[in-house]
Amino acid sequence: MGWFVSSVLMTDRTNDSTLIALVYAAVQLPLLIVTLPAGVLASRFDRRRLLLATHSVTAMLLFFYSTVSSRPELSPELLIVLLFIVGVTAALAMALWQIAGPEIVDRSAVAPATTAISGGFNVARLSGPLIAAICLQWLGVRGTLLASSGFVVLGVCLLLAVRWPLSVDARGTDTPAQSMRSPESCGYSGFSARRTCQILLLSACGSAVWALLPTLVQVRFPDDVANSLGLLTSALGAGALLGACTAGVVHIRMALGSVIKISSVMMAILIIAIACPFPLWLLCTFSVGMGMFWFLCGTTLNIFVRTEAPVNLRAQRVARFLMTFYLGMAIGSFVWGALAAQIGLGPTFFVAAICIFTASALQQQSDIQSA
Repeated sequence: MGWFVSSVLMTDRTNDSTLIALVYAAVQLPLLIVTLPAGVLASRFDRRRLLLATHSVTAMLLFFYSTVSSRPELSPELLIVLLFIVGVTAALAMALWQIAGPEIVDRSAVAPATTAISGGFNVARLSGPLIAAICLQWLGVRGTLLASSGFVVLGVCLLLAVRWPLSVDARGTDTPAQSMRSPESCGYSGFSARRTCQILLLSACGSAVWALLPTLVQVRFPDDVANSLGLLTSALGAGALLGACTAGVVHIRMALGSVIKISSVMMAILIIAIACPFPLWLLCTFSVGMGMFWFLCGTTLNIFVRTEAPVNLRAQRVARFLMTFYLGMAIGSFVWGALAAQIGLGPTFFVAAICIFTASALQQQSDIQSA
C-alpha cells in the first residue's frame, strides 16, 4: 500500500520516468542493505521480538509519513528519501520472515514453507494495491497511509497472539526433501559466480516491469492512473499467488533447472507483450502470467539455496542469496528508469527481455556442465 500510494504521489508531482522508477528502487534498496544484518540478527537474537520491534517501528513511520504526505513542500526527492526510511524497517521485517520462517520446520518441509511465506507476501501484493486504490478514492492519501499503518498494527497484534516455536527441529539436518527434485540431482553445488550473475540478471531484468509500470500507466491511461495501476499491480500479485498454488506440483514433477529455464523464457516473452499497446484487460492478463513465472523462478532459486546449505549456515546462505536478488532489483529499478527516459518505454522493455534470455542461457550452460 505504501509503495502504491508513493507511486501515485510521484506521478502527480513529476513526469520524469527516472524519478518515478526510483520509487520502486527506494523500496528495494533497503532490502539489499538489511538482508545480511537480518541473517546475523536472526541467528543471535529472539526472532519473534525482532519482528515485533521492526513491525512496530514501521507502523510509527507510516503514521509520520501520512502526516507529511499532503504538504506541498514534499518534493519528489524528499518523497523518495522518506519512502526509503520507511522501507528500511519494513525490509528488515520481510528479510527476517524470509530467513527465519523456514528455519522452524523440518528440512523436508523447507520447500513448502518457503512457498507458503512467499505466497503470503504475494497475497499482500495482490490485495494491497486494490485496497489502496479504494482507500484513495474514499480517504485520500493521508487516510490510505493511516490505513496502511493500521494493517501493520494488526499484524503486530496477530504476532503477539500466535504461539511461536521455540527452536528448530533437530531432525532437519542432513536429509534433503524427498518430494521434490533436489538441487544436487540437477548438478548444483556452491554459490558460483555464474549463479550469482544469473540471480542478478533475473532480478534486475524482472524489476523492469515493477519499476516502469507507473510510467507505462501514466503514458497509456493518463485519465485513470490510480485505478489502472491498482489493477495491473494486483494482476501481478494474483499471478504470484497462482505461482504459489502451483509451485508444489511443479517442483515435484520438474527439475529445478528446468523450472528456472522455462520461467525465464516466459518472463521475457511476457515483458515484450506488456510493452505492446494492448488494452488494459489484456495487459492485466499478461501481468498475471508475469507474476506467476516471476514467483516460480525466484522461489526455485530460493529453495535450491536452502536445501543444499548446512543447517548452521543456512541463514547466512539465504541472506547472501536475498542480498544478491535485491541488489539486482535495486540496480534494475534505477537503470530501467534512466534508460526509458533516453530511448522510451518500448525499447527499454525489449532490452530487459533480451537480458532475461541471457540469464536463461546461463542456466543452460550450468546444466551442460553438470551433465
